[in-house]
This record gives sequence, structure tokens and C-alpha cells, in this order.
Amino acid sequence: MKELCDLHAHTTVSDGSFSPSELIAYAKQKQAKALAITDHDTIDGLDEAAECARAIDQEFIPGIEITTNREECEIHIIGLFIDYHEKKFANAVKEMSKTRDKRNWDMVEKLMQAGFAISHADLDRYKECIVTKAHIGEILVERGYAHDVTEAMNTFLRKGGVAFVQRVTPSPLDCINLVHQAGGLAFVAHINQIDKKQPEHGIALCRYLLEQGADGLETRYCEFDDYWRAISEALAVEYGCLRSGGSDFHGTFKKGLDLVSGYGDLEVPYEYVKAMQRKLAGN
Repeated sequence: MKELCDLHAHTTVSDGSFSPSELIAYAKQKQAKALAITDHDTIDGLDEAAECARAIDQEFIPGIEITTNREECEIHIIGLFIDYHEKKFANAVKEMSKTRDKRNWDMVEKLMQAGFAISHADLDRYKECIVTKAHIGEILVERGYAHDVTEAMNTFLRKGGVAFVQRVTPSPLDCINLVHQAGGLAFVAHINQIDKKQPEHGIALCRYLLEQGADGLETRYCEFDDYWRAISEALAVEYGCLRSGGSDFHGTFKKGLDLVSGYGDLEVPYEYVKAMQRKLAGN
């Protein structure tokens, strides 16, 4: 039996529908050899996840997904094996959540001005988590403006949409350095999403980050087709870097997407984790 893992998944602490404990338990049920929780710009669920993982003997990797921007493109950096109690790292993450809160407020303001039936008070239901565009999308679906969260985000909240707001974020290089300071490894996430209109630009940005200190990139991702699997693997070979991957699981927010298996054809080998551990050990 293949040993598989999932190194990109989200909980209710950001924009997933499973709590940290529920996601750890589900990983055990799915026979994941290892699970990384990588909530958006927050580490608030990692203590709960670690405690549950110890209790049920599930290998757990503390992580984070950090939003950054460069050359008008949104780039996500995945940090794995982070010491999330490291003071400077923890403080920096708190600042990230503040910029996200402001972006959310401004998005709702734009929607209100455009005549949408939404208000800032609607965000109060999400006080226990880091609010993302998906939560605003969920409200828009409830109000009948879209069929699902993905449609709401792609129609109203993405660049060019009526409520798009460019969030102030740290640079990718600052985030990579921050992850390294916390003892972790930094990976460029889902390179197919960096620049959907100009894929070659996204690939060039990935190259730049690998040259500037990123430890690797996701070579297995739930939305990769044959083209992106080939491109990402070729980059990993060219740069001799680490590989990562995952389902980007969000529970009910992404229909048809499951932990470990993605949309059915995802396989992230546990050997990826072993290679990371060897690098962290200096081997």
C-alpha cells in the first residue's frame, strides 16, 4: 500500500469546515501517513491539532499558507515544520491578520456601495476564525448572488470584480525568510494560480523565488493537469529543490474535493516528507 500524505489543508480557523481536531481525525480515517495544516495567515489552530494528533497517533506537520504579492500577482508561500511559537514569527503572523481584516472590511464596503444586501455586521458570525474571501463569498451565496462560493469569489471578489481590494501583504522574500527564521521550510504553492492570464509569467516568478531561497514548490496539487504536473516537476529537477503537495482541502467549501485524494487522482508520496526531514537534519 502506498504511503500518502497531504501537506496543504485548511480548518475552521481560516476558511475550512473541519475544526483542527476534526481534520486530524479525518486524516487518520483517510490513512494519511502525515498531515500538514496550513491555514491562511494564522497559526491559531496548530496547538489544538498537535494535541489531537498526539492523542490518536497521527503524524502532524505544523504549517501556514501566507499570502504575498509581487509584480501584481498573488503568490502563496507554504511554510512547513515551523516553530510557530517563535516570537518574531508569531508577531508577524498577527500583523498579517490585521491587514486581512482591513481588506475584508473594505470589500464589504464596496459591495454595500454597489447595492448588495450585505453589511459589516454579517462578518460577526466568523469571529472565531480568520475571515477570508471565501466567507464573504458564502454570505453572497446565501443572499442569492451566486450558486456557490467559488462563483461568488470569481465573479465579485477577484481582481476586476466589483468588490476587489488589493490587500497589503509582505513580500514573498520576507515570508520565505520568516519561515526560515521559525525553523521551517518554504514552498511556492499552486504555481498554476500565480498568473492565470500569463502562465509563463507565473513560472518566471516561481523560478525567481527558488533562486532567492525558497526550499521547493508544490509538484502535486489538486488542480494540476498534465501540463502543470510536468512543468512543476521539471522545475524541481532543474533546481534540485524539495517537492511538496496537497489537496488544498477546505471541507464543504470546495465540493467534490477530498483530503489526500483531491478530486480523485491526487497522490502526494510520503517520500516528500522524508526528504524534508533529511534537509532539516542537515543531511
